[in-house]
Amino acid sequence: MTETVGTSARAGFALLVVATIAAFFVTQRLKTGEPANGDRLKDTATFAFTLPRGDRVTLDVDDAQGDRIRRLLDGAPLGRGRHAFRWNGRADDGTVPRDGHYFLRVVLRDQGRAVTSPTAVVLLTHPPRPRIVSVSPRLALARRPAPVTVRFVGPAGFPPVLRIWRTDRTPAVPVAAVVGRARQHALRFGGRVHGHPLPAGDYSVSVTVRNPALVTGSFPPHLPPTRAEALPGTGFTVLGTVAAGPLEPVAAGSTVRVAVEGGGDRVSWRLRPLGSSRVVAQGDARGPKVGVRVPPNATTGAYVVLITAGGRTARVPLAVRAPRPRRVLVVLPAITWQGANPVDDDADGFADTLFTASSIPLARPFASGRLPAQLQTATAPMLAFLARRKLLYDLTTDLALARNHPPLLGGHSGVLLIGPETWTTAALAARLEGFVRGGGRVASFGVDSLQRAVLLTRSVLSNPSGATPTDSFGEPLAPPVAGSAASLVASSDRVGLFEGTTGVVGPVRLTQPSRGLPRGARLLAAAARSGQASSLLAYRLGRGMVIRFGTAEWPHLLESSPAVAKITDRAWALISR
Repeated sequence: MTETVGTSARAGFALLVVATIAAFFVTQRLKTGEPANGDRLKDTATFAFTLPRGDRVTLDVDDAQGDRIRRLLDGAPLGRGRHAFRWNGRADDGTVPRDGHYFLRVVLRDQGRAVTSPTAVVLLTHPPRPRIVSVSPRLALARRPAPVTVRFVGPAGFPPVLRIWRTDRTPAVPVAAVVGRARQHALRFGGRVHGHPLPAGDYSVSVTVRNPALVTGSFPPHLPPTRAEALPGTGFTVLGTVAAGPLEPVAAGSTVRVAVEGGGDRVSWRLRPLGSSRVVAQGDARGPKVGVRVPPNATTGAYVVLITAGGRTARVPLAVRAPRPRRVLVVLPAITWQGANPVDDDADGFADTLFTASSIPLARPFASGRLPAQLQTATAPMLAFLARRKLLYDLTTDLALARNHPPLLGGHSGVLLIGPETWTTAALAARLEGFVRGGGRVASFGVDSLQRAVLLTRSVLSNPSGATPTDSFGEPLAPPVAGSAASLVASSDRVGLFEGTTGVVGPVRLTQPSRGLPRGARLLAAAARSGQASSLLAYRLGRGMVIRFGTAEWPHLLESSPAVAKITDRAWALISR
């Protein structure tokens, strides 16, 4: 039964006992019933008191409502003098009670008296929750390191600790730490580590504090930082030289505006065909907008603009279209390039792509001044193959097609999608299907292509979807399958797609098998890995044709495999009729 102690009884506590109550600390591990972390910092509360004469004593730890939480002693005889007892923050049943104020109640059985200490023990088991409110600047220059100032709210009775994490590694890697001053809520990082500036990249920031019970807590709550807990404005980017150019084709003889960041005012530029070291134009300019002059005699194809500023070089892809139209329209996957471009748009310390963000700006520069990965691995080998074969084509990007800008699908007999179209708009998907059903022919290269939708506005790509079960033409597709290297073996061929080969090509490792044909389609040719459904196939759809090369390695095999080159030649012949 709980006894109630009045104000006068509490006042008399000092006459009966002399108590010293230490602050109390329980780690979060102890709170969950696991062993304490062993740091011995405020792990227990010590109660010490002096009895004027001996008695049978009961000691209880009560909560603020007077309810008993823990019995430390039950009617034990204690002699005159000083006595000390420890409380480990546990209740009678071994659990850890909730955070709050707890009091010592002393019952002297022989005297029939009970008093409660006027001073409480504060039980703190939950870590503090600081919050970063600003990181400035959001952009720092690799060529000119600038201090980064971090402001936070939360406990500051002990010196807070600022950590800088590089987030292009998994997990994030700490690269610097700064210990601040107690009672101050601003921390400053000088921008250098061991005397050297931070390299270009994305960085997340954390702040760790202690409350009066020495329980530590941080923002973000778990370290190392992860994208799941990151908030906008809690990170920063160190820029090298980066640049952004048009994602639609430009005309030979035109002047193209390229936006440059992070490199300083003086800029030099060179224009080269993709995959070549030959410079076809060059010049000097002053940033941040650089005019690149495309020669009037430039042939249709992909080019690279090299922007050098501040001792660093950034590369930007450029699609150049000569004035004479051709029968085949080659489409560069610019939406995929930008959708997979890892740039931290909201300054949360983690790079954003359409796989991780709900929207991205179209005009942002390519990360680290590098060309898009898909341009190097898929597009460049395909364009090099067309150049070796001296095949002539018209050129555009999927972004231009999605905006319904010329050159349009109409007026071309065939379309070559020379990189995976990871995202496409609903309008473009409908136009492609209508082009084929109306008699056009499409050859598509790559896996995970034409299965994800994205909304296009004037300057933003947003609302990306996950992969749908069917592609834009209605073909049901299995997820891409990675395995050991194996050849594709032809099982049918009504249009001579495998003509001049043994029907065995490869080996390949990553394929995307078909789960069937679009409704109303008729199979024309197919090849598959052993034990899989076909991943390379051609089919009639309406009055047109689709050829899908559902393997990631096809562009890499164009130069080394005669069979792959012959099948690609035959595909070109089929779509260019």
